[in-house]
Amino acid sequence: MSRPVVWSLYAILVLVWSSTWVSIKIGLEDLPVLFGAGIRFAIAGVVLLAGAAATRRTITSTDWRLAALLGALPFATTYGLIYWAEQYVPSGLAAVLFGVLPLYVALLASVLLPQEPLRPRLLLGIGVAIAGLALAFRESLDLGDAELAGLAAGAVLVSPIMSAIGNVAIKLRGAQTDAIVLNGHAMLFAGVLLLALSAPLERWGDTAWSAEAIGSIAYLALAGTAFTFVTLTILLRELPAVTMSFISVLLPFGALAFGALLEDERITPAVVGGAALVASGIAIAQLPARRPAVP
Repeated sequence: MSRPVVWSLYAILVLVWSSTWVSIKIGLEDLPVLFGAGIRFAIAGVVLLAGAAATRRTITSTDWRLAALLGALPFATTYGLIYWAEQYVPSGLAAVLFGVLPLYVALLASVLLPQEPLRPRLLLGIGVAIAGLALAFRESLDLGDAELAGLAAGAVLVSPIMSAIGNVAIKLRGAQTDAIVLNGHAMLFAGVLLLALSAPLERWGDTAWSAEAIGSIAYLALAGTAFTFVTLTILLRELPAVTMSFISVLLPFGALAFGALLEDERITPAVVGGAALVASGIAIAQLPARRPAVP
């Protein structure tokens, strides 16, 4: 795959995922938490597998262990925690807290991926990027008075660990798999798992099938799940796992851009300075290691 195509897809992922945080918040106004997340992944899985069957792909063969891991951890657990947390913290704050993902990926990759060692420059870059997030969104770090806001923020901070495991697992095992079939099975499994958890805990009869709820589910299932995670799987074959994880520190700025465009939200000097720090941190982290001079 050519570099322009790779980076274009990377930018599209940032754009689409930047919009999903507020879409989750909108859906939660009318949908039970686990039910909403489960429907999202179940629909995405069915759409991918139906598309794979229609294009005559073999849908009965995939890396089943990897599919189960992806379904249970980065899909069901990560998004179960995020959906629950967004009841108690703003969607923008959730996106900011999720920005620690590169640190988790870097630590895990340094153990499991020999080609991605834990270099001091990488840690410095991650630190600078996270500091940029804190500067840009420091106004959002006030959790308010909600009783469960602190616990919800902690849940968001934990959730990227599952995503980190998923990214590294794809890097290790996903190179030879069909990305559509793999993600289709993983998403369907995640949807079934979330719905099974929802059934005894939530009242599905309280669901309000408003236009906003239906639109939220459709957008999140098709654009925010089916498209994005298949693209992520493909790009992880082209780029280091840590490079892919830096999408998470760009998402809050994308969300802010949507707010400025659609809601006339103000972009402050702190946001501009934070964005510059994030860009600098990513650049520092991605600089190639210096090779020793050949005598």
